[in-house]
Amino acid sequence: MSKLVKDINNKALYESLNQSLEADKLYWTQNDAKIRASYTSRNYDEFREIVAAAHLQPVQSKDIRARKVIWNSFSKYNDVNE
Repeated sequence: MSKLVKDINNKALYESLNQSLEADKLYWTQNDAKIRASYTSRNYDEFREIVAAAHLQPVQSKDIRARKVIWNSFSKYNDVNE
């Protein structure tokens, strides 16, 4: 069995693998969006916007935080706890 010149850096290898997997996932997500957009878009700008937004996910209820700051002090609902 041959000896390695350097030891394998497992952490760097794992990070490289994760980056490659994320890049591959983004590629296929955008490719699927391109295929869908080629049938549904009416012009190139609409096509480009669909492909550019392919990686975005809809907002879920857990993503919405409770309101803690009054942003409109003149509103009739000034109580933050409501």
